[in-house]
Amino acid sequence: MAMTAAVKDELSRVEITKSCCRKAEVSTILRFAGGLHIVAGHIVIEADVDTGATARRLRKDIFDVYGHESDVAMVQSGGLRKGTRYLVRVVDAHTLEVTVDRHEALNGLFERLSAKGIAVSSMRNKANRLEELFVALLHKNKAGEAA
Repeated sequence: MAMTAAVKDELSRVEITKSCCRKAEVSTILRFAGGLHIVAGHIVIEADVDTGATARRLRKDIFDVYGHESDVAMVQSGGLRKGTRYLVRVVDAHTLEVTVDRHEALNGLFERLSAKGIAVSSMRNKANRLEELFVALLHKNKAGEAA
């Protein structure tokens, strides 16, 4: 195990009992490994961390300190990144964000969601949202030029 990985693993196992220190830790992880996204009009907080222990700790602290549920998704390595990554997401009570491997069929996902009593009212991938934003900006610019 590389030194950086060993340090991250050790830090993820240190027990912090003071609420102010737990808030500071969550804030720091979200600042350096996280981001905000808007999904179907809802704000999603996401953190991309290297170890499962860190992901579990972040998820637990977000719930214990702030009272928000979150999900953890494991993402296999690809491209320049080596090793497995873990995405921790905090989504509001009306939005579910799912990470699907590009080779996985969506039919199985819909079957699993239906079996849990979850009805899908809207589905988009991130690329489509970006395309929609780009097209909307183009239309807005054209409307401004015509005026």
